[in-house]
Amino acid sequence: MDFQQSRTYQNIMSAYQEQLRLNAKYGLFAKESDKEDLIGIRLSFDTVARNEQFIAERLRRILFNGDPDTLQNLVEASNEESADSNLYREYSQIALEEGYDDLASLFSGIANIKLNHNALFSYYITALRSNSLFCGQEEALWICLGCGNILSGQCAPDICPICGYPQSYYELLRPV
Repeated sequence: MDFQQSRTYQNIMSAYQEQLRLNAKYGLFAKESDKEDLIGIRLSFDTVARNEQFIAERLRRILFNGDPDTLQNLVEASNEESADSNLYREYSQIALEEGYDDLASLFSGIANIKLNHNALFSYYITALRSNSLFCGQEEALWICLGCGNILSGQCAPDICPICGYPQSYYELLRPV
């Protein structure tokens, strides 16, 4: 039997999704405990959330027969954000039909955020595939994500002259 067609594979996929859900949920719970100055409880939520993440990582390695690289992760993320945008548009339409205009606006706004996320991931996919993440066709502004140094050039510097961090800390400065 092909593993990906097995019930065991489906169970691992379900368990993986559940671990991710719990990791995110406990992260939210930790934030609330922190706001209420219940630091011991926050630390417990943080620990359990981290445990859930480690389990999810193990299950993901089984599902993907190893760790997917960043490009694969970007493609998956882009696809999910695009699908989520469509889903939130549907939620917005339903809320409008039911007379919940304020919630329709909320869902529509979230759909727009998802589109922006998709555009961001798509940018990185294109940059990685074209080997232009740190070099472009023409002169551009590059910002160091470590110290904030901004330099002009066709490529980001190999080493930041201010903080000494490597090129991987630079990104193209995009207008706001």
